[in-house]
Amino acid sequence: MKLNAAPAIRARDVVKSFGAQRILDGVSLDVARGEVICILGPSGSGKSTLLRCLNWLSPPDAGEVWIGDERVGMRNASVPRPEREIRAQRSRIGMVFQSFNLWPHMSVLENVMEGLLSVKRMTRLDASDVAVEALRRVGLSGKHTAMPGSLSGGQQQRVGIARTLAMAPEVILFDEPTSALDPELVGEVLAVMRGLADTQTTMIVVTHEIGFARDVADRIVFMDGGKIVEMGLPAQIIDHPSSARLRQFLHRFTPHGSHS
Repeated sequence: MKLNAAPAIRARDVVKSFGAQRILDGVSLDVARGEVICILGPSGSGKSTLLRCLNWLSPPDAGEVWIGDERVGMRNASVPRPEREIRAQRSRIGMVFQSFNLWPHMSVLENVMEGLLSVKRMTRLDASDVAVEALRRVGLSGKHTAMPGSLSGGQQQRVGIARTLAMAPEVILFDEPTSALDPELVGEVLAVMRGLADTQTTMIVVTHEIGFARDVADRIVFMDGGKIVEMGLPAQIIDHPSSARLRQFLHRFTPHGSHS
């Protein structure tokens, strides 16, 4: 995979606490354009909080986040950006959540069009064209008029991905996108994400799907205790973990496998 030199998104020494508990303890990460990063780690290791800091849903207490050459959330070290600018930045950083967050009273097509109308101020005709194409990309061309409640969980999550794709973000963050799904529905969502990776979509994926991470990630990040403990190529991280903590974590998924 050819990766351009300038990072699509980068975090520098990001710190985040909730009350007395430090959730992120100085995390730094560069993600190149077209790169797929999978983040692994136990519950409470800071994975989801890192994603929320990257798109400023949960502003960090310290550190910096940049999308391209623009600092997210702040004009400089001490001056925050107005909400209008933060919203514009956020539209460049797509987010797919565990829960599907679809509007139950809107059709599938209307759900995908909503951000195009309200954030990008497109005409309904243009928004519809973009939404139709986004739904085609996730394999839901026949579901434009369906209501979310009539869909399976896997289909609802694919609508969520289409809604994000329609906004044409520079980076897409996935926060355990399959964790709320029945096991037999996980594959259809991962297949869509594999397709996105094949088209050079920049993605940061928090996941417990080790097989997906091995196959699709350019790099895997392992987090524990609010820090990045290991980072490297999938074969290196999964087959030859260097820390006892990562070996212990992987052992839960491959109890009969051997990790040297």
